[in-house]
Amino acid sequence: MLQQEDMDGALFLHLLKAGHDELEKRKDEVNALNVFPVPDGDTGTNMFLTLHSGLEHVLQCGDKDDLQKLAQALSSGLLMGARGNSGVILSQLFRGFQSVFLGRGRSDARQLAQALTQGVQIAYKAVARPVEGTILTVAREAALGAEAASRKKDVTLLHVMEAAVHRGEQALLHTPDLLPILRQAGVVDSGGQGLLYIYKGFLQALMSEPLLDRSWDDLGFRPAVVRRTEALPQPALEELAHGEGEFGYCTEFLIRRSDSDQNVEESLRESLMQLGDSLLVVQTDEWIKVHVHTLHPGTALEAGLAFGALNGIKIDNMTEQYAKRVGTQRDMVLGQASASPLRAKLALAAVVTGDGIEALYRGIGVQAIVQGGSTMNPSTEELLTAIKRIHADQIILLPNHKNVIMAAEQACAVMAGKVHVIPALNMGSGLGAALAFDAERPLSENIERMTEAAKRVQFVAITASVRDASYQGHAIEEGDYLALYEGEIAGANPSRSTLYREVLTTLCERSVEICTVFYADESLREEALCEADALAQDYPEVTFEVHCGGQSIYDYLIAAE
Repeated sequence: MLQQEDMDGALFLHLLKAGHDELEKRKDEVNALNVFPVPDGDTGTNMFLTLHSGLEHVLQCGDKDDLQKLAQALSSGLLMGARGNSGVILSQLFRGFQSVFLGRGRSDARQLAQALTQGVQIAYKAVARPVEGTILTVAREAALGAEAASRKKDVTLLHVMEAAVHRGEQALLHTPDLLPILRQAGVVDSGGQGLLYIYKGFLQALMSEPLLDRSWDDLGFRPAVVRRTEALPQPALEELAHGEGEFGYCTEFLIRRSDSDQNVEESLRESLMQLGDSLLVVQTDEWIKVHVHTLHPGTALEAGLAFGALNGIKIDNMTEQYAKRVGTQRDMVLGQASASPLRAKLALAAVVTGDGIEALYRGIGVQAIVQGGSTMNPSTEELLTAIKRIHADQIILLPNHKNVIMAAEQACAVMAGKVHVIPALNMGSGLGAALAFDAERPLSENIERMTEAAKRVQFVAITASVRDASYQGHAIEEGDYLALYEGEIAGANPSRSTLYREVLTTLCERSVEICTVFYADESLREEALCEADALAQDYPEVTFEVHCGGQSIYDYLIAAE
């Protein structure tokens, strides 16, 4: 058993890898801890992919014995890879390592406990309305256990993690007592369970032989499968136009912060905004990372020098890279794109799933589409990639899912002042907001109009139950169809067509003017049209629009206002 009293970079990486592997094995179990009996549980997947991104960044560090650099790389990787609310919270929890390990080559048991505690404080501040009975509660109680153990005599890293896991497990078992929705579903909090699997991985690593004599290639780390992100219009054409015209050099560098620096991101961003595009400025405790596409990399470096000493300078000629990639096709493409796309004042980006729904969003003027929704929440980095391809001064982002809101807000913080999030919680409210967008109006007016429009839309999703359940008077059997209204179970029926008709009838009786129905695939087309046509006879004042959405999981998505 490993009884090491302090931790260096090698041991820290050993812990991270063990936590990563434990969560990978258990992520499906975490996904199954779904409050509603519908097949959209994704907490385990989101947390795993977030941690995977963090570990990828750690493994890219040149000096894997440097504890401070590894913690910084972890924080950066988690930030960019964060998916879903659980992933964003995990990224904040692990920022505690960066904060406490700053300036340290090694860390002892007390500092490990401090890192867990500091992470909890950061995470609570990051959540607008913290809810007890969630991952936050489990993290806080685990940190309290670690702190208590760290004050004992002759404490080791192992003692601290044992105490953290023990108290965290007790807190997890009590999450249903704090959150009635968990008690009704008969499950513990999924995010808290995912965090404990990571911590148990840490504990197992401390109880095993260290990896100090092993090659880093022996870790068996492999890339995770992630989804494709699409941005419109024609990203390849835009990249070529940038490389040949305005923004020819991808320029990256680090600025070491001085002790007197507070928050210099805004000033630095203002200095660089006029020099190029795809600007990214991220500040950590010790460094400021800059990424910009510019014709004048030397000028960008000079601007950075005004804020401190430069490190990690990297300049790539994007024109040359692109020419090598496309070969002789390059000239043909250039002939079709003699000028860079015009820059707009305002533009829209949205997170959307389903080919038919995507087509509708594109048709009403959304310039960038990020594929995502239930079970496929995009990462902060995927959102940023799509956003940076839009030629606009200001961008309004529609998350369109409650579990994408925090990643969207994190992307908004990274590109402070340029991206603005409308709190659209579903595809329907996002559609309403997009229809209210007017590029000729000021940004503030658009935000107000779109936010109000999103609130007016009533949204219902219909899918099949994956298990027996009892929820707020609904006796649900596996295979029954469920209607989820604004995220709550509003009805259940063994017959999909009957439930679909009931939902449409209820919406019509609420005096809505238009019902937009998206059915999942062509097998549902006849049912979708027949029921809507029948209701149109009884409610002639309501307009029904029926489309093939191509969405997964949900047979029907219905937006009404």
